[in-house]
Amino acid sequence: MIKDQVLGRLFRVRDKLNFSMGKFLFDRKKPTFSSKENVTSILFIRGDGKIGDSIVSSFVYREIKKISPSMRIGVLCTKNSSHLFKSNKFIDSVHLYPKRPSILKVISSIREFPNYDAVVFLSEVVKTRDFLLLSRLDAKINIGTAKNVDLINCDISRATQGQHTQQYFIEAIKCIGITPTDLNYDYSISKKYDDEILKFVADDKYEYLAINAFGNTKSRSIKKERLTEILKKIRSKFPNWKIIILTSPTTQDMAESISNSISNVFCFPRTTSIEQNSAIIKYSKLFISVDTSTVHISNCFRKPLVAIYRKDDNNFALWSPNYQPSRSIFTRIAVNDIEEVNIGEFSDEDLFSSIDELLELI
Repeated sequence: MIKDQVLGRLFRVRDKLNFSMGKFLFDRKKPTFSSKENVTSILFIRGDGKIGDSIVSSFVYREIKKISPSMRIGVLCTKNSSHLFKSNKFIDSVHLYPKRPSILKVISSIREFPNYDAVVFLSEVVKTRDFLLLSRLDAKINIGTAKNVDLINCDISRATQGQHTQQYFIEAIKCIGITPTDLNYDYSISKKYDDEILKFVADDKYEYLAINAFGNTKSRSIKKERLTEILKKIRSKFPNWKIIILTSPTTQDMAESISNSISNVFCFPRTTSIEQNSAIIKYSKLFISVDTSTVHISNCFRKPLVAIYRKDDNNFALWSPNYQPSRSIFTRIAVNDIEEVNIGEFSDEDLFSSIDELLELI
């Protein structure tokens, strides 16, 4: 843990040096723009490839086209995340971009790019390559939240401070004169995976509880022993409900081991796609999830949700479920700045009372 803290400090020093170099080499103040300027195209820079982020922002492309049908919308993303955008009928162009490009690669990657009037860049950590990218794109309007970046001439940091991630995209398109009216997320499951899960759940459609215990790090995933304990207690307190554990190729073996040890607890035997898990959420009665993308997938179906978060007010403000019916529960507070609390360290009573409340609403 101490090693992680030291590495964290070193990374922050590295990022500051990277920022300073990029600012010195490429950051040039852009002219102040007028909201009345004619904007006919907009590019969203989405280099992170996070599923949750793409779902939370999914409404924005639909809302732009609804209000300005002729607006040309582009997304710049990595190859691995391109599938999140290529299927979106409201996006006109998906541009592939390396995840960590060198300076020369930045230049070659965007050499053939069309010009965009506006660029949305929402990262708060700006590296040398980001300064170069924004400089080379040469849009009339650069929208962002990063501090002390002259290339950004529409700063939405004040309007988004302490707000949910969705608000960042609302404020971004307000910069080009578009105010969205429908904030519902867009998400579709292909018929192949939908049919596959319907066959799996069979007569239990809408008659089971689903749980996702696995986040993108160890500390954001519930440990095997704790998950087993939780599932046994849920089965004891709610004996009429079957439970399906969401899995992935890396958690399949653990989930199967747990499900085989507890009656009426199951997992899909060959999870290969997030769409399979999405369909399991869609056809559940109630969903329980740690803080990860499945919280936002649940929002797409307005599924009764118990979301589990570590005690971090800033993170919760950004990534809360953002809909009802949902309940959020939290882990214990860390005893010091070094300790990293596992997301499984929450009160069982908080979980059970939240499940009870949601079941009463159904």
